[in-house]
Amino acid sequence: MQVVNGKYRYRTALRERLPEQLAPLIAKGRNDCGDHEWYKGAEHTWRCYHCEPGVTDTVPWDDREIAARQLEANAMKVRAGLQRPSRQPVSRT
Repeated sequence: MQVVNGKYRYRTALRERLPEQLAPLIAKGRNDCGDHEWYKGAEHTWRCYHCEPGVTDTVPWDDREIAARQLEANAMKVRAGLQRPSRQPVSRT
């Protein structure tokens, strides 16, 4: 198991590999991990995968990161058969 250096990264790597039912048993770190990796926890809340203090209400990603993640999410929907491929051109900003 390759783990990127950083506080609580071993915990996150372990949670990724455990069956889903066991993952919640390994709590997030109590202290700031110092290198947050964000996910959207609720409508206006972003949380860090690694630590409890990692919470924000502002979008932590720049416009390019948001666009890349939207494209990947749409591609996943197409692969899953939940959405038809878009025929609209991709804007390059």
